[in-house]
Amino acid sequence: MPVAHAQIQVWLARRPVLVAIGLSMGTSLGISLARFSYALFVPTMRDDLGWSYLVLGAMNTAQALGYLLGALTLPLIIRRFSSWVSFVLGGILTSVFLGLCALVSDAAPIAILRFLSGFTSASVFAGGTVLIAQLASLHPGRSGLLLGIYYAGGGLGMVITAFLVPATIDLGTHWQWLHPWQMGWLVVGLTGLFLTLLMWKPSVSVPAAPPRTSQGDATAVGRYAAVAAAYFCFGMGYIGYMTFVISLLRELGWDKQNLTLFYAAMGLFGMFSAQLWANALDRFKGGECLAIVNALLALACLIPACFAFEPGAGTGHVGMAAIYLSGMIFGACFVTAVASTTAFIKHNMPQTQWVTAITVFTSIFAAGQVFGPALTGLISDLSSGLAAGFMLSALVLLLGAGLAWLQKPLDRHRPG
Repeated sequence: MPVAHAQIQVWLARRPVLVAIGLSMGTSLGISLARFSYALFVPTMRDDLGWSYLVLGAMNTAQALGYLLGALTLPLIIRRFSSWVSFVLGGILTSVFLGLCALVSDAAPIAILRFLSGFTSASVFAGGTVLIAQLASLHPGRSGLLLGIYYAGGGLGMVITAFLVPATIDLGTHWQWLHPWQMGWLVVGLTGLFLTLLMWKPSVSVPAAPPRTSQGDATAVGRYAAVAAAYFCFGMGYIGYMTFVISLLRELGWDKQNLTLFYAAMGLFGMFSAQLWANALDRFKGGECLAIVNALLALACLIPACFAFEPGAGTGHVGMAAIYLSGMIFGACFVTAVASTTAFIKHNMPQTQWVTAITVFTSIFAAGQVFGPALTGLISDLSSGLAAGFMLSALVLLLGAGLAWLQKPLDRHRPG
């Protein structure tokens, strides 16, 4: 190892907050750029390509299918390479697949690229989750803060794309590109490569988690089935909001400036969710934190849906203020749902089981995301509006809140 490289690693190892910030660039890439930024493309792509909400939702379903497969194969990838290699290499490949969307306009190749970006982003996000859990274990007194910083990276990515994507689509229109939204994908891909560069050194500075001691070294999924089912509901419910919220607001008559500010507000509250939830992540050992978050996310879905049922209500002062509040609630909660499962694993399972447990939760979450976008789109098409799809998301999230509340802390000394 070169001397300069070793010195950087030692310097970073003494500064866990900086390492967490570096790792959070993976959350920005794996969540915000790879998955959430698609919401900013949906209105323009719908206008340009004439796609139905079902087809538009199916693109995020393809991404979720890839993410599910990537999550299932993650333990093999980590054992073959390491957490930091899967983290960084996944970042490079995800960025490339996102950028390649600038070269196609048909549904099939875009769906394939969405699938591939989902597959590789699982290595980014879940691989980073293993790294941040290991880092938090080395600094138990700051565990909640470190987890919060990592997941708050999703909010930072949303703030970046809130301004970047609309601006580049406008630039593509100004330059008379046949499909102006393609320039947005090109810039998103380049931004992903830059974030990968930023997260490389911090990821190498985190010591590897200890290996499993035996094939039987695992906690039975049945012991945490309630929180796992609640996490499935979260994956199914929240993704409908993220996929279509910009389209819903445009249907309500919001102008481009307010759409950008709304999306940026979601991201800004996501960035500061670490401070909001750090104590709760340390305090709650069962499913309480996920229960609270799911309930708040359900409220966030209900607010714009209710205003959508009354023409003109969403553009008045009261309506717009309420919908902005919805976005702020959503931004402050969505990354914490993911952080809560990592905290649950850290509180209730030995380190030898972390990779396996994170894979279980990531796979369950991904399975929920597979159903969410297409089902929301289908219901919206059948009802001639997105409000019904948002109501469905709210109901699923409320179910998830109830299930999570049933989950009690595990007895770590109990076998299986």
